[in-house]
Amino acid sequence: MELTKAIKDRRSVRKFTDYYVTDEELNEAMEAARLAPSWANTQCSEFLALRDKKKIKELVENCYPKNPASACSLDASLVIVACYNRKKSGFYKETSFNDVGTWGMFDLGLACQNMMLKLHDLGLGSVVVGAYDSKKASEILGIEGDIQIAAIIPVGKPAVETKPVPRKELSKLLHIDKIK
Repeated sequence: MELTKAIKDRRSVRKFTDYYVTDEELNEAMEAARLAPSWANTQCSEFLALRDKKKIKELVENCYPKNPASACSLDASLVIVACYNRKKSGFYKETSFNDVGTWGMFDLGLACQNMMLKLHDLGLGSVVVGAYDSKKASEILGIEGDIQIAAIIPVGKPAVETKPVPRKELSKLLHIDKIK
């Protein structure tokens, strides 16, 4: 797929068919994520692929039961938990290089965008779930230490065609020399 077309056409998908996302498709998407740039090549992104329906159900029911993405998470044959190491990106010899907090979330965002564009290229859909209880999710999934969950991403074959959503004009987004 041509890149500009993929960027323009990719949409959040919240309804999936019963299609099973293959390991090959998962690996292709993860390869795209792996190739994303990161602060000083720290490569702080980590991904947990969930296929266990009981674990997915436990995650949804305890971490985001009223989120509109709950139903699609339960229908998805694959849920990707996107994480980053809080102590890697933005640091050099354990000293932070900026005052915006950890840079890992930014690096993970780059990796997730690569992954979701590749999923779209493969004919699959995804949606980023950001409204969830991070502490409960970490407990359920056994994620600890410096690893932080940033997003939960259900993946599947879209059951319905998605339509473009309004986007702000470029003139409202791009500012030259100063933000007005």
